[in-house]
Amino acid sequence: MRNLTPRINLLVLGASGGVANAFLGILLKYRSQFGLLILLDRDDKVTKSMCLNHKELDYIFIQSNLKKENVDNTLKELYEKYSISIVLDLTDYDTLPILSATDSLGLSYLNCSLNSEYSSMGHFVEDSNNFFKRFNKNIHVLSLGMNPGIIHHLIVKGVLEYGLPNEFIEIEYDSSIPKEKPKKPFISWSKKQFLNEAVWGPAGYCGDGGQYIETKEKAVNTLVDTKKFLAPIKKLRVYPKGMIVPHDEVITMSRILEIPGRFIYAIHPTSLSELVKISNEKSFVKEEDIDYIDNISEPLLGSDCIGVWLKYVDKNICYFFDVQNSKIHGTNSTLFLVGVGVAAGLIDYIQNPLLENGVYSALELNNENFLKIVSEHVEIKKHEEKVK
Repeated sequence: MRNLTPRINLLVLGASGGVANAFLGILLKYRSQFGLLILLDRDDKVTKSMCLNHKELDYIFIQSNLKKENVDNTLKELYEKYSISIVLDLTDYDTLPILSATDSLGLSYLNCSLNSEYSSMGHFVEDSNNFFKRFNKNIHVLSLGMNPGIIHHLIVKGVLEYGLPNEFIEIEYDSSIPKEKPKKPFISWSKKQFLNEAVWGPAGYCGDGGQYIETKEKAVNTLVDTKKFLAPIKKLRVYPKGMIVPHDEVITMSRILEIPGRFIYAIHPTSLSELVKISNEKSFVKEEDIDYIDNISEPLLGSDCIGVWLKYVDKNICYFFDVQNSKIHGTNSTLFLVGVGVAAGLIDYIQNPLLENGVYSALELNNENFLKIVSEHVEIKKHEEKVK
């Protein structure tokens, strides 16, 4: 157990990015629980945002291009100047160098996803095992956010309430689309991470006993019908095709529970058809080949509906939420949900000082408190159906 000082100084990396923008809007509710708030990014876009309450956030902005070669010195200088307690990494940079530099200073490291230089999720188990054993000068929590973070805890909630399922299926449909249809494929979150999961690397899922199985095909080429997963929780005229996407939470939960698990991810059919087209035409799809849609420069239609099905012998249980872009200010529904998960993980971490030094996943935070914080921002719904 650790002792928390009254003044928790927080450093946010990637502060001008989409996730940070969403998180900072949510952080305002909890701002009094922190001392100094230090924002770092190579781009000063965050300081010009019309969607944030800059006065009440009361932050210090540092413009710096964080790189693998300078991360140790940069963090050391900031720690010595501002007495930082927690480093919150909201970048899409490789996790290992930043985690290593943070641990060497005896600070806590939190992030919203485990990022690796590898495109294949086959390296995830090796990387995570290495992290969990290696860094122990403070407490570090990986993979907050919507998925893994919130999905992890919805699975735990179901297991606590109904027992161990035979399998789980995570389903997400991001139906976001601008009123004027883009000419390129489009996505509402990190283009780099999306391409890594859907196009650059192979599809993957977990089979019997939680064993990770990697296919020879890209996720964008492993399309499945989503109707049986979406129809009970979201009424649509036509149901989209979904990709079998490898994800942290699927591998982690399948290994822990020793059951099959998979993640089916659907984007707007217009975007998917364009993505399939260019991925078949080009040997390598670049970030500039797709558009980022933010719900700020142009309002978005649609929503992000995400949930997890727990399959039992006599019933199927689904925990889910569906957030409309029209109800969200200053970000889109996807990034809002990621920001909610990050905020829930961060606040639970500082409110529940029970972990010993080492590296943990968001799964090991307090389930009840984590979901209580999530529920302050989004309604978690449950659907139950009998198996015939």
